[in-house]
Amino acid sequence: MKLVMIIGPQAVGKMSVGRELEGMIDARLLFNHETLDLFAKFLGYGKETFRLSDETRKALFRAFAENQGSNLTDGIIFTVVVAFNQEGDHRFLREVSDLFTGAGGDVYIIELEAALETRLARNTMESRLEAKPSKQNLEFSKNELLCSHEKHRLHSLPGEVEKTVPEARYLRLDNNGITAREAAVRIASFIEAEQTKTGPA
Repeated sequence: MKLVMIIGPQAVGKMSVGRELEGMIDARLLFNHETLDLFAKFLGYGKETFRLSDETRKALFRAFAENQGSNLTDGIIFTVVVAFNQEGDHRFLREVSDLFTGAGGDVYIIELEAALETRLARNTMESRLEAKPSKQNLEFSKNELLCSHEKHRLHSLPGEVEKTVPEARYLRLDNNGITAREAAVRIASFIEAEQTKTGPA
């Protein structure tokens, strides 16, 4: 059993890479906005939506870890933005990781990075707009991306992920100038190599 967390700032390509990776490993994708948009449809994008989204994800992860024998897949690919300047986000990484490792599973944290110009271009991609209704207002989405870029530290410092989640297997990947499929191939190879070194859970 495994959890593959793909983290990184908005429009870095997490969902696109996750979709490609889904076809390469025995895991299914849950991207960030799937739970957010469920509640935002009724409540808007306020505090309550984010609270309910967080609770729903953790409930799913907990149930997945507790029902390994009947799950339809061996793993979950989960995409999320992490603000490393917020202790709550560090705590979230630890809590989610503990749900899997506590049940004998493996956790992989894949951090994607790309230049701001690349992310602004990806922010308007058709696949992103189709999957994420809140991004269809392009001016609002662009401003949100830029504001988050200025307000939060969306990339980890050297050794920070390993310190926060020491039991996870960590890969940082610059996906400027490569396709989502190429990035997914590298991630799949990393996971395979890590499993070969220590054995799958």
